[in-house]
Amino acid sequence: MRSVVAALLDNAAADPDRIAAYLYLDAATHQLTRRGLLDLGLGWTAAYRRLGLEPGDIVIVMMGFGPAMLAAYLGAMLGGFVPSYMPYSAARQDRELFMQSHRRLFERIGAKVVATDSAWLAANAEIFEASGTQPVLAEDVAAAGAAVNEPPFEAKAEAIALLQHSSGTTALKKGVALSHRAVLNQARSYARAISLGEPDLIASWLPLYHDMGLMACFVIPLVMGVPVAQMDPFVWAREPWRLFDMIGERGATLVWLPNFAYHHLVRTVDPAGRYDLSSVRGFIDCSEPCKPNTMRAFLEAFAGKGVQPQALQACYAMAENGFAVAQTPLGQPPRYLVVDAEVMAAERRCRPASPGRPSLEFMSNGLVIEGVELKIVDDDRRELSEGAIGEIAIAGDCLFSGYFKLPEETAAVLHSGWCHTGDLGFLHDGHLYVTGRKKDLIIVRGRNFYAHDIEYVVSASEGVKPGRAVAFGLFREESGTEEAVVVAETSDPARLDPREQLRRGVLIKQQVKDVLDLELHTVRLVPPGWLIKTTSGKISRAQNREKYLDAESKRGLIGVA
Repeated sequence: MRSVVAALLDNAAADPDRIAAYLYLDAATHQLTRRGLLDLGLGWTAAYRRLGLEPGDIVIVMMGFGPAMLAAYLGAMLGGFVPSYMPYSAARQDRELFMQSHRRLFERIGAKVVATDSAWLAANAEIFEASGTQPVLAEDVAAAGAAVNEPPFEAKAEAIALLQHSSGTTALKKGVALSHRAVLNQARSYARAISLGEPDLIASWLPLYHDMGLMACFVIPLVMGVPVAQMDPFVWAREPWRLFDMIGERGATLVWLPNFAYHHLVRTVDPAGRYDLSSVRGFIDCSEPCKPNTMRAFLEAFAGKGVQPQALQACYAMAENGFAVAQTPLGQPPRYLVVDAEVMAAERRCRPASPGRPSLEFMSNGLVIEGVELKIVDDDRRELSEGAIGEIAIAGDCLFSGYFKLPEETAAVLHSGWCHTGDLGFLHDGHLYVTGRKKDLIIVRGRNFYAHDIEYVVSASEGVKPGRAVAFGLFREESGTEEAVVVAETSDPARLDPREQLRRGVLIKQQVKDVLDLELHTVRLVPPGWLIKTTSGKISRAQNREKYLDAESKRGLIGVA
């Protein structure tokens, strides 16, 4: 089998009436069989072909949650086109500003069409026109009906199957190009690691523009013939208990969640509710640093609803590898490691902590999956011994083809077949433990944001000195995730009374929300010259983070929360 399309066709031919997806909408639940989903997809294939698209052309899918959102993506793959999901803006966002921020991306990657719906088009027709993309409406595709004898395209194994785009400003979003071969290798290897098969059903609220939602809860299940129950991410955020309802109703066996989601469920779902979670053999923590206290809080809250200790697992994943790199063995209790904090800080090495010594606790991200190689390297990319902390580098048959139309960015991370991830970690007894990030990446509720992207937006805000802003992440125990903090120098703070400072802080938060769909936790406005620069003239995020924490402890900053 050489392509994702061939896998979908084989599954549909083997058991056409088997359910591929249950879609939980606000008012109804849609059931899509394998054959039904394939037919819907081929309807989109026909629509794309009518516009003159050629195999390899880029298709952006940007619309509200529902059957058309899945079918538009599959239709692109079935036609040999290259799909990429983009986030559908939240209700509180400025849609025009949001779309303007994506226009340069569409132009750079050469996107030909955007699969969308009439509500989205009505608000953004001029912007689509300006970017040179042709909208294809879900309503028009549905009105055209099923495609008659629409032949799927026979893609080669090395052809690009899909693009996953990183979070960030449009100028810096990188499209991770994955071949059909890489996607199939990832699906098979990860399926073996978690024993994914016929009895399974995946429950998910995850957005499909994120690699965990796209791969673990959509593409891999389709390739492996495993059904998925999905709900709208906006509905989950508003009514998180509906995930538990869906698990109980469908008898779901696997659920992927970023670390913050466990906290959100603990805070918002009444443990006395009538939920049955006993069918789940894996609640898999992924896409954020996995915290032992998070797992303990979740187990304490919902053990009475059938959650077993051995069901709490973790995965280390990245889009550049399709998805999973390492996975804790399902069916075994999670593995925790308590290390000496002082040795770790001074020697960059993990050593089990002695009683009474300062310590840090880490949760294992598991064993490297089949087909993937992993090593820990120093700053000169020399391999380190077990227990030493360094950069995680990976290789293998799931690795991406490069960042789409970004050769310099690709060359910066790919060396001699190894992808240097920018993440830091160590190996202990064969298990991978992730300690942090070498690159200035902030992970908020499972989404990746680069500090310089946030700073770029803040620098353009009213009252901020251009180029005089710094962003960093702080882990918050109460939310179970990193929160983004911004410190920015004002043009003339002496003229700002507290009310004006508050107003400007709110404006900065809204600007970042509109452009990046990120809610800043804190904005602090400081006098000119407050921020620390390196000897090369760059603003030092690490030093300013420490200065911020010190000032906060002394309550010395001017600003707004």
